Amino acid sequence: MPGTVAAETLAEAIADAYRHNPQLQAQRAELRALDETVIEAMSPYRLGASINSNIAFNERRQRGLSSEGFSVFEQRSMGASMSISQLLSSGGRTAAQVSAAEADVLSGRERLREVENSILFEVIDAYVSVLRDQQLVAIQTRAVGNYERQVAQNRSREAEGDLAMTDVAQAQAQMLIIRAALAQSLASLQQSRSRFATVVGRNPGALDPGPGLPAVPTTSVEAQRAAADESPILWQAILNERASGQRIAAARAERAPSISAQGNVGYVNPAGFQTRDLGSNIGGSINLTVPFFAQGVIGSRVRAAIAQQQSATFRVEEARRSVAAGVLNAWNQTVTAQQQLRVGQEAVTAAEAALGGVRRGFAEGFRSNFEVIDSEQRLLNAQLLTVNARYSLFAGQATLLAFIGRLQAAVLVEGIAPYDAGANLATQRRDQFGPFLPLVRAFDRIQRPSAKGYPAPTIAAAAAVRAGVAGPAPDGPLATTLPLPSGDALDPISASGSQREK
Repeated sequence: MPGTVAAETLAEAIADAYRHNPQLQAQRAELRALDETVIEAMSPYRLGASINSNIAFNERRQRGLSSEGFSVFEQRSMGASMSISQLLSSGGRTAAQVSAAEADVLSGRERLREVENSILFEVIDAYVSVLRDQQLVAIQTRAVGNYERQVAQNRSREAEGDLAMTDVAQAQAQMLIIRAALAQSLASLQQSRSRFATVVGRNPGALDPGPGLPAVPTTSVEAQRAAADESPILWQAILNERASGQRIAAARAERAPSISAQGNVGYVNPAGFQTRDLGSNIGGSINLTVPFFAQGVIGSRVRAAIAQQQSATFRVEEARRSVAAGVLNAWNQTVTAQQQLRVGQEAVTAAEAALGGVRRGFAEGFRSNFEVIDSEQRLLNAQLLTVNARYSLFAGQATLLAFIGRLQAAVLVEGIAPYDAGANLATQRRDQFGPFLPLVRAFDRIQRPSAKGYPAPTIAAAAAVRAGVAGPAPDGPLATTLPLPSGDALDPISASGSQREK
């Protein structure tokens, strides 16, 4: 039809949010900031150079032993030089720090993937929530109209003496109840629309129900296996554990000798400001630093790094359990919603047939007003069940894909250009200057200490607890006050101050 506006699709909403959502853009910026930690960690491998220049004047007055006046001594100097420094070996410390920073960046990319999954889940959930609430409003609006007609019919028959006032009141009460539910559905619809606008960046128009979500596993075993391989939550924990291992190596490398080279070239006039008197000055050195007595600091850092690595190991197991539980619950929600949708659709068909028969019987005087109201409510309940089940099915599939890590724009929307999370770091690495970097880094990697710490303590299996004999249930008056301190004890600052003054 001319002038008809096409309904927008879920793919369009996902594409808009992927390009313009501020939370997603902020996470991308945080990843770019995290990329710089790799550049900073690699800085010791690169050549350092600086230019220094100075002009100095010093005047000193001194009274001589054989004279009553002051003698004046002046000193002028000027010069300029270039200093160059290059790390030759850090004992593997820099190599470990670079590896830790790279693992942090990979973890940051998984964090970006998790945020993308979260944002796109919000898009999908808001989209299907708007569809659900629109359908609920339409169903309840029709129900209110049906009850209004029922009330009018009952009043007409009550006036003729066919029905009692009780029948009119029954229909009117049910109409008012549905009207109140409709008011709540209208408010919920506006709330869903505001959620859509917040995450997508524009208010929703007419929405197309559209097809289902792609890449949804067909069995719970497949879903668990996919989550173990792809979950961004789990991979964040794994990469954080790897980074903590490299920090153990960096702490151990503090015991190793470090070697660096320095050189400088310049011109200096130590006796004046005349440029013709500038003389060349060239120097260089190779410095060897050997830690001898660190006052226990290095050992403490190693033990702290090992403890952090053990903590990260437990976080991996915590993430694995959390993801597995989330996948299981989402799978069950999906299966249950599918069953409810199937049953709801059959219930709607049966309720419509029943209502039609009851209305005909009521018109002929064989059915009561209560039966009509009951059949109307049964149909309404079946329709609401169907709409809510359809929403739960879609939301359950989206939740399942989010835990697995497949709620990505490139998977959900065909032809969308994905954000390249590694492009910024690759560009920054190319822009850095370091003629000796490959050689020095390769030599430093050879010296890198072990990144292995002590195994984390084994979590004991939960043992069955034998049930004891139940004691008496708590009894007595209600507690009405808290055991608060009184007097000077309420002000510990003033109390401690008075003690210091004494």
